[in-house]
Parts: sequence; C-alpha cells; structure tokens
Amino acid sequence: MAEQISIRGAFDLHIHSTPSLFPRIADDRTVVEEARKAGMAGVMLKCHHQSTVERAQILQDEYPDIGVYGGIVLNDYVGGLDPAVVEDALRLGARQIWMPTIDARNHIAVHGARGTYDVQKISDAFPEPEHRDPKGLSIHDPEGRLRTSVREILSLIACYGAILGTCHLGRQEIIDLVREARKAGIRNILVTHPYFKVPALCLGDLKTLTAMGATAEFGYCTVSPMWHYSTVQDVAHAIEEIGADRCIVMSDTGQRHNPMPHESLRVFAQCLHECGLTVDQIELLMIKNPSRLLGL
Repeated sequence: MAEQISIRGAFDLHIHSTPSLFPRIADDRTVVEEARKAGMAGVMLKCHHQSTVERAQILQDEYPDIGVYGGIVLNDYVGGLDPAVVEDALRLGARQIWMPTIDARNHIAVHGARGTYDVQKISDAFPEPEHRDPKGLSIHDPEGRLRTSVREILSLIACYGAILGTCHLGRQEIIDLVREARKAGIRNILVTHPYFKVPALCLGDLKTLTAMGATAEFGYCTVSPMWHYSTVQDVAHAIEEIGADRCIVMSDTGQRHNPMPHESLRVFAQCLHECGLTVDQIELLMIKNPSRLLGL
C-alpha cells in the first residue's frame, strides 16, 4: 500500500511568483515562507522577465533556515543570449541559467506569439517592442550552427558550476545544446519540463539526452488540470525507463489556477508514488538529485 509522502527536506527548483507580468498566486516571500513551514530544504525562484538572483538573496537573509536560490532566463527582457548578462548574474550568485522561454523561436512557432500560452498570456497593455525579432530567439545562427554567444555562455556556466536549463527551445536545439554543454564541461543540465507543449519531447529524446549526462525535470504544471499536456502515469513511466537517478520533480507552479508551489510538489510526488514509484525513488527525485545539482 502506498505511503503518505512528505516534502520535508525537499527542493523545488522551478517556482513562478510575483513580481511577474503574468498573474501569480503569491509573491516571493509568501512562497518561501510556506515552503519553510512545510519543512522544505530549498526553493528556486524563476521569472520570464527579470533576474531572480537579487530577489532570492534578499529572502535568503530573511529566511536563513531554507535555501532560496535564483537565476536568470535569457529572454529579450534581460538582453537575450548575451554573455555579459550571464556573467553578471553568475557573479551575483545565479544558481541556474535558463535558455529563452516565452521569447524562444520555438515557443512563438508553437503558441503563435511570444508571451502567450494556451491558458494564460501577458496583458495587452504590454505591446510588442519594435526592436525584437518577430521570429524570436534561437541558439542557432542562420546556418544552423550554435551561436558564438551561446558557446561563450556555456563556458561561463561551466566556470561557475551553475545549472543550465534548456527551457522552451526546440528539440534539435536542445540536443545540440546539451551535446555542446557537456563538451564545455557543464556537469549540471536540466531538460526543462520535457513533456510540456514546449518542448514536447518524447521518451526516446529523453533517453538520448540523459545518456549524454542531462537530467530530466518533470513538473506538476505539465499534468495539472488547466494544462494537462501529459499524465502522471506517463511521467512515472518515463522516470522508470530513464532511471530516477537521472530525473527530478518540481512544481513549475505559481499560476492562480494551480495550488501553491509546495502543495503542488506534494501532490505530484504523492501521485507518482501511487503510480508505482518507491519512497526511495521519490527521495532521489526531490531531495538527493536537486541537492546534487545545487552542489550541496
């Protein structure tokens, strides 16, 4: 019979909170405070529009008994695929560098516009700036090769020992990125919500990427009622096939139509356990593997 899963000691490396241009259920402080009350070991704040490094540091001082981590998403809002932006973030303490999300060329091709999802979008009060490439950001140059700026970014991530997140890039971009990241010496690579609509990878892709040394990052939002791009059963099967040692789970929540991040993580972990994953596997997914990725 399945046991009741606790999130005590767990990490959630993918949380969306306010401030944000998308509506959110709670601000940074509330997210951290509730996670601390639940006995979690750490949370990582993510924002599509700005760095969360400074936001995390402020809360880390306020809540010393839980790890609070930040990073930067390389969307147009922060300068895109700019090595100087990445270096500044890393020097300030960024623990994860995420490739483009809502500004990624693949995201725009799939959803029809930047800043738009199936069930949420940025307010029309924020018009499209004229300087942006309407096709969006790609790690490939016009000849299909990895951009020089991306190679420089990978070198910086390797130098600082940070995590690389693949985010909303396309399938071939992710494969090329992971291959080059490993060559650059990056040890910690997260394939961001692989069963989400972007990037919509298949199990075969995940086996290829994890064989290269990447870790698959599965989130509650992907299987949640409003998004429902996959099922808990599919995720449990993928984890069994790949191996729990090459996967983590996180919430990817903060949206108003989802539970609070700490509760999303608990429900997700409980569902995976009731789909057949053992308590030891769940511990790998939300405690041991995230701790390893953070270098703790």
